[in-house]
Amino acid sequence: MGFIAYVLFISLFIGMALGLYYTLKAVKLI
Repeated sequence: MGFIAYVLFISLFIGMALGLYYTLKAVKLI
């Protein structure tokens, strides 16, 4: 259970980081 929660947390963190990165790139292009 703990391992699954850890993997979900990491995947969520990576998703947030990628979302923020692409958002900043889009803002720079505008």
